[in-house]
Amino acid sequence: MRLWQGTYARALVLALINVFALPGAALGAEPVFEKYKVPTVGGAEINVEVMRPADNPDAPVILTYSPYNTLAEDTSPNLANDSLGRRYVPMGYARAVADVLGTRNSSGCWDYGGASEQQSGVDLVNFLSAQPWSNGKVAMIGGSYDGTTATMVAARGEDAPGLAAIVPIAGISRWYGYAYGDGVRYFLNSERPTDEGIDTPLAFDFGLARTPPTDPSDPLWAEKLASRANPCESADHTVKGYDRTPDYDAFWLERDYRKDAANITAAALVAHGWQDYNVKQDEGVELYRALTNTPFKRLYMWQAGHSTPGAENWQPLLDRFFDHTLLGVENGVNTEPRVLTEGRSASARSTGFRMEADWPPPGTTEAGIRMGTGSFTDFATTTEEESTRMPEAESSWLFLQGKPLAADTRMTGSARLRLTLSVDRDHAQLAPVLVDVAPDGTTKTVSRGFLNLQYRNGLAEAEPIPPDEPIRATVTFKPQDQTFEAGHRVGVIVQGSNIVWAVPDDPGATYTILRSALTLPLP
Repeated sequence: MRLWQGTYARALVLALINVFALPGAALGAEPVFEKYKVPTVGGAEINVEVMRPADNPDAPVILTYSPYNTLAEDTSPNLANDSLGRRYVPMGYARAVADVLGTRNSSGCWDYGGASEQQSGVDLVNFLSAQPWSNGKVAMIGGSYDGTTATMVAARGEDAPGLAAIVPIAGISRWYGYAYGDGVRYFLNSERPTDEGIDTPLAFDFGLARTPPTDPSDPLWAEKLASRANPCESADHTVKGYDRTPDYDAFWLERDYRKDAANITAAALVAHGWQDYNVKQDEGVELYRALTNTPFKRLYMWQAGHSTPGAENWQPLLDRFFDHTLLGVENGVNTEPRVLTEGRSASARSTGFRMEADWPPPGTTEAGIRMGTGSFTDFATTTEEESTRMPEAESSWLFLQGKPLAADTRMTGSARLRLTLSVDRDHAQLAPVLVDVAPDGTTKTVSRGFLNLQYRNGLAEAEPIPPDEPIRATVTFKPQDQTFEAGHRVGVIVQGSNIVWAVPDDPGATYTILRSALTLPLP
């Protein structure tokens, strides 16, 4: 994950760790606090802290497997102020929070979401489900990295039979998609700067994975402290995480949980913000779509950036999800429409929540809009703010737009820009912006797309561009639930760079657009 800095940083990270703000509630009977050391891969051990009801010998476990626990360490025991524990322990659940491999009080090496980290999560779930005070069922929940660990363990399927449910919130489902947009290296975020900060893997190899253990009474404290001096494979992580031609090779396949989604047999409640450009929104949407063998799945999408849900319909849904999956309560959560999605338009931040049978909604079809042709030279300095504020200036981009819409038009999914073009060099990038064009000509960003043209035919291997020869390429925009209002136009700003948002290619490439068409998914 990217880390946040300053006052806003701490507030947001703590929100992601604690997951939900809850009203102050007494725990009632004094809970039991325990710590365990779970043996795992390579002789390492995972530190896990548990808060459980003293009067329930048959408690299901709500687990968060997190690298961020050091940042929340302000009480003893550390779980006493955990919001999920305060809510669910009085209801008979056990609450567990564990330190990711190679962070805080766990030993071993941080693995950038790889096979060792995945195995450590499997071992952790199996340990907790086997405890004499547990009913054998575990749910994993968390936001950002903490949601990623839920998906990585679930992707192991029958290897963790006690994992009954997952709630990945703003989580990664394949690590390549966190670092790269079809071969373009993501950078920051000028719309919501608090969503960004120091990037992965640097934030862990030179940050959280080096944080010292916090329990000097631990017999392995000195060993863990020494291991943080040089995290394993950090050089390899850096090479893979910041490559200019990032082939989708074995390193990334190992960290692709979505490819193994058919193995996931835990019930899933996937939640993601439609405006999340840290862990991009397709990480949640495409995970949901890939789930084929879960007992049931739900998708919750709302209009926000990298955060946790705050609408009043979220907490009741989560309560019912846990009651059904962990306690066997027949409350209908598994038979309702699968999707809750909050839309928006250019004039309304929210058009309200809709229930849909699936995503995209059944009956969604692609409608094509012919765009235009032209040329531009990219100087690797174009900002989204500049191009969307005065699109017709076309100083280093091409502004294309359709005809005014006769009626309100809802887009449910990913728009695609299909191009025939030529470039005067053998490497170049595209970073187009999908915009809503009002009758007065002003624009608002709807979505962003990215493509390294060396990966126009797939991500397996970079393929140089034949200079000045026509090629075909398709740029997929991030999915949205967006309504274009009657009288507005759908527009695309075709550009080679969108600095701040992505690392640009070398300056000076000239692009000639020979043919272009935009397809929109319309229900």
